[in-house]
Amino acid sequence: MLRAIGRLPHRLGTPTRCIKATFVTSSRGPLKAQQAPVPKPRRSLEKYDTSLDGYFAPRTSTSIGSSHTGDPSQKPREFTILTPPPNVTGYLHIGHALTASIQDSIVRWRRMRGESVSWIPGMDHAGISTQTVVEKKLMRERQLTRHDLGRSAFIEQIWDWKNLHGDRIMTQFRRLGASVDWDQSFFTLDEPRSKAVKSAFIQLFNQGLVYRDTRLVNWCCALETVISDIEVDHEDVTGRTMLNVPGRKKKVEFGVLHEFAYKVEGGSDQELVVSTTRIETMLGDVAVAIHPDDPRYKHLHGQYVIHPISGKRLPIICDDQLVDMSFGTGAVKITPAHDPNDYAFGKRHSLPIGMNRFDAREKIVADLTERGMYRGKNENHAMRLARCSRSGDVIEPLVMPQWYVKCDTMAEKALEAAQDQRLVFHPDYSVKDWNRWLENIQDWCISRQLWWGHRIPAYKAIFEDISEARTLFSPETLNDGPWLVGDSEEEAAQSLKSTLESMNRPDLKFKLVQDDDVLDTWFSSALLPLSSLGWTGNQMSASKSITNIIPDRYPTSIIETGTDIMFFWVARMVMLCTQLSGQEPFKDIMFHAMVRDAQGKKMSKSVGNVIDPMHVIEGIALKDLKATVENSNLAAKEVKRSLLQMEKDYPNGIKASGADALRYTLVSATQQTRQINLDLSNVASAQHFANKLWNLYAFSKTRFDDAQYQPMVQPESTLAAGLETGAKGNMSLVERFIMSRLADTVTQVNQGMEQLEPSTATDALRKFIIQDLCDVYVEFCKPALFSPEEPLERKTSLLRVLQTCLDASFRMMHPFMPFVTEELWQRMLPESASPSTSIMTSAFPTASELGNWKDEAADRDMEIALGLIQGSRSLRQSHQVPMSRSLPFTIWTSDPTLLTMEGALQQALPYLTHFTRAQGPLTIIDGTKSPLPEELSTATAAVHVVMPHLKLYAPLAAIQTAKELDAAAGAGAKADAGAQSKARQELKRYEKKLGTIRADLEKLEARLARPEYMERVPENVREFDAKRKEALLVQEEHLLATIRTFQGQ
Repeated sequence: MLRAIGRLPHRLGTPTRCIKATFVTSSRGPLKAQQAPVPKPRRSLEKYDTSLDGYFAPRTSTSIGSSHTGDPSQKPREFTILTPPPNVTGYLHIGHALTASIQDSIVRWRRMRGESVSWIPGMDHAGISTQTVVEKKLMRERQLTRHDLGRSAFIEQIWDWKNLHGDRIMTQFRRLGASVDWDQSFFTLDEPRSKAVKSAFIQLFNQGLVYRDTRLVNWCCALETVISDIEVDHEDVTGRTMLNVPGRKKKVEFGVLHEFAYKVEGGSDQELVVSTTRIETMLGDVAVAIHPDDPRYKHLHGQYVIHPISGKRLPIICDDQLVDMSFGTGAVKITPAHDPNDYAFGKRHSLPIGMNRFDAREKIVADLTERGMYRGKNENHAMRLARCSRSGDVIEPLVMPQWYVKCDTMAEKALEAAQDQRLVFHPDYSVKDWNRWLENIQDWCISRQLWWGHRIPAYKAIFEDISEARTLFSPETLNDGPWLVGDSEEEAAQSLKSTLESMNRPDLKFKLVQDDDVLDTWFSSALLPLSSLGWTGNQMSASKSITNIIPDRYPTSIIETGTDIMFFWVARMVMLCTQLSGQEPFKDIMFHAMVRDAQGKKMSKSVGNVIDPMHVIEGIALKDLKATVENSNLAAKEVKRSLLQMEKDYPNGIKASGADALRYTLVSATQQTRQINLDLSNVASAQHFANKLWNLYAFSKTRFDDAQYQPMVQPESTLAAGLETGAKGNMSLVERFIMSRLADTVTQVNQGMEQLEPSTATDALRKFIIQDLCDVYVEFCKPALFSPEEPLERKTSLLRVLQTCLDASFRMMHPFMPFVTEELWQRMLPESASPSTSIMTSAFPTASELGNWKDEAADRDMEIALGLIQGSRSLRQSHQVPMSRSLPFTIWTSDPTLLTMEGALQQALPYLTHFTRAQGPLTIIDGTKSPLPEELSTATAAVHVVMPHLKLYAPLAAIQTAKELDAAAGAGAKADAGAQSKARQELKRYEKKLGTIRADLEKLEARLARPEYMERVPENVREFDAKRKEALLVQEEHLLATIRTFQGQ
């Protein structure tokens, strides 16, 4: 690949401050010569939104954009995508910023291609989080609980809080520059989404996919609700460990195995000792299990033990599946559930009602000890602790009736969709996690014991005459039911009346009570591909028939989100939406990695390494950064640790870098597919890159004005006037080269975006703009553009190409840096352009537009020219000859094609003379016809090998003369002594390098000399070895010449 000349000196104007996150009004007034553009005052966010009204809505024709057909009546290709809805309680965190940056780059790219883009934003009602926030506020401000207020009044309080604070994160999304269709915003608890959720529940219930069952569930005591299996985290404890538990001031002991005894029935002294980590649950024990083959307990088969506290008679049961004879005592207490009997036991034994379970643990141990039945504890017990992923509380397994979604058949369809490529994963290896989870899926518990959320549309029937009801319904049904599901209580009542009529008991009186529980927040989120587009479920058609109307833009095009919610959200969307619509909700599933700090550590407020996107965009002083921790709810110890980390990481606070720099950094970092380590130095680098764009425009604007060249940028085309035909005409090598590199970059950028690899696009753009456009084209153009003798026609040709590259660069950079590119592109528009013209709706550069400019010969020739220039600088550096001293260079080549008029050397000769700082004309030797002059032998000249057939020489005598002249112009004896000391250091370095080269050469020659080499080594490897040997010999020759130069000083 081509590489830049290096750090060529250039004068692109004074660096300016990068525009942060604002849409600046266009200004096309002339800039002063040699002056970079100065950002205008930032407009307010409200005015920003107004000025963009209509730009983000789906377009109805293809009249604008790079994929337009020219027929305004033709319907454009649709592209629909959802934002993963952030919690209404939340602030914009770095994960949100990453998601928004990736999605916005995709959306802006597709919009510029002429597609009808609908990027739908929304917020999640966040049942648990929101209820918790408002409950804490209520207690803090009024010392009231939600139960003091009652359900209706408490929900009103939450709505008031939501209306006051809920739009905070949406404002931050605007600050980041997310070009979502704000008119389509949704809230997962608004009326359309509520209708959709209720309808979906009823449909799934009628299909047998939603059911109610009594099972062991995960109860979070801190949140006072059930959570699903995938909301449980597991923590390994290797022995006695004291851990913090929410709601307790002192730590709780885990990793301990308690032992206590059951007396065997019969009045003897026999006892059965059991082991347990949860001794507080022994009040609910119903049996003791032993292994049937355990010789210690053979005599106890079929017998009973007496509960040491309740006095209950418990059977001894043999079970070879549950019991491990080698674990503990080999006897296991059986507690299928915590039942109402626990209440009676607690009353009898003076346990306060509502006693904390861990306090109860201590009380039970004390009680058993007093009764002489406690046998001690093992403090080296390894165990796995189940914790609530939301609160951190230790999960309490309880048996409760709950609502479930039957997942197995829907999971099979989701697996088949992935296998048949109806679902395509990016990166593709994530499908393994998808398959692993769905192949082992459990039914989903969707009940939550909350008040804030979608109340379950199920009603329990309570009969006046229960004895009559027992003749109609089974005991299991009456124990928890019967339950009726309906859109309203009236609909549910009518359903039960119909059932009773069919049983010939229409007169049986009843009342209905709606379930107090709400649905898991993820249930409503799983419907969003349908509900966000307006789907509300089954509807009554004009013919009075029930129809399931699927929205026009369904299925959506893609979902993009973090890997952490693959199962919480993505899999559930696929299962539910496919079941309800008959089609997968999207085809492409794009995952990004989790963002961590620069050292790869998980971000945590308690650690102090959380990066707030707003701090990066706007900047924050260290004292204000500390205040965010000091005013938080962290414990004093965690505050201290967090502050120390902040002082270490941000001693001067966080510098304002702007939204463009943050967005570009985040998108570029997606090449890290496992985890993204975010280093703020990379954001600073991206800000410098944004300033590079300003400086590039400043240079171009000045050159345009000097030559009286009018750019005349047009939204529908990237190519400047005169370049549309693709004719290269009398273009110079550097013009053909940069147009070829532009064509190649356009291809790479579009392919990267098409393949959902935006980091490929950002990488290609950065290389093109910095290495090709700035470091090569601009530098190569300067001699002609600054020369008063250069013909105007020649300057115009160079500027025409510069305009095209500048215009194309801004358009391609726009999806990643929307603010700076909009401002600069606006400045290139002609005065006649419509005020509504925006880069957002201009045509994105395409391969079809620029493909004819791909020029492999120009790429190759320029690579040779850059290699020679770099070679001249390498020779200067190795011999300490500054650029201010010219040297007589000679180019030797054995490739005759380079010597023709169309060859690289003749094409690049003016550039080579200028950038090598050659003394007089460059000498070119045809190695196929003329021998190398004696003055250029290895003993008398320094050589740099560009390629095996292309070398650059400089006489050692000329090098020595240049060094002497430079030394004479220095600071006298002191400078000369310093130069000599530096020369000795350089000599040692080159001698060491020569030793390494010779060692490598010896190893290679020994390998080549082996008898079996020619027979066993493949031909391509032998060719590689031969080329490597030639390169090593050339390097050895070059180093020897260099060392002789130093030794002759």
